[in-house]
Amino acid sequence: MKPISSVIIFLLLVCSAVWASLDSYYCAETAIVQDMNQALSKTLAQKREAWITPDTIQSYRQHLQIADLKNCSFVSYALGEDSHSLCSRQMKWASGSHLLTFQSYADCSFATVWGLSDQRLPLAFLLLAMVWMAVSVVYIRRHRAGRFVLGRMVYATSDHSFRDWHGEKIAFTPMQQQLMELFVNATDHKLSKAVICETLWPKKPDASETLYTLIRRLKPIVSERCGLKIVADRGDGYRLTSDSSSKKILDSLS
Repeated sequence: MKPISSVIIFLLLVCSAVWASLDSYYCAETAIVQDMNQALSKTLAQKREAWITPDTIQSYRQHLQIADLKNCSFVSYALGEDSHSLCSRQMKWASGSHLLTFQSYADCSFATVWGLSDQRLPLAFLLLAMVWMAVSVVYIRRHRAGRFVLGRMVYATSDHSFRDWHGEKIAFTPMQQQLMELFVNATDHKLSKAVICETLWPKKPDASETLYTLIRRLKPIVSERCGLKIVADRGDGYRLTSDSSSKKILDSLS
């Protein structure tokens, strides 16, 4: 799993939590308005006088089903939409020659509406995002432990595998694999010809030509797949080093 994939999934979970939270908030606002509508409708059905009295407000609040609205919602003559508070739809009331329009309002704070909304799903998304982040950090740290990076090549000591920067395994021959492991584990990635020959061909008296052939066939692979080059070190050995062109590419991408 690549780090960028973990970040993308984490951001998706956080965005889902935010979206679900806002949706629950707007659903709570809708429920408040619906409750005010039904309470006002029942109040006007019982109303006898044209003016608003304390009994009118008390009757209205008794019909409210949401307890938190009873102290912050009130009935008024229709004043139109109020951007600073929630309001019911306008309802007409007629008695004799009187024709009036009433509307109820609720001075609900953000915290009140938030408290009335169902935030269980957003909380679940948020907790899942936190768990995912924690698991990803642990996984990436463990996955990177015992790994060596040189150029565009990654060597994992756990399975002795070489991979390129796309995570694809580099198919070395068994002899090339042994030589690359020698380079990786050597100080300054430098090996003498004697050490290479004694390690790879211990029973062969003179393996110089075999070594030359192995190096010649290995060079294009490490150059193309790993961004590395094998250079002769004063005729006494070879050294594995980063290719300058590969370094420029990595610097431009970083």
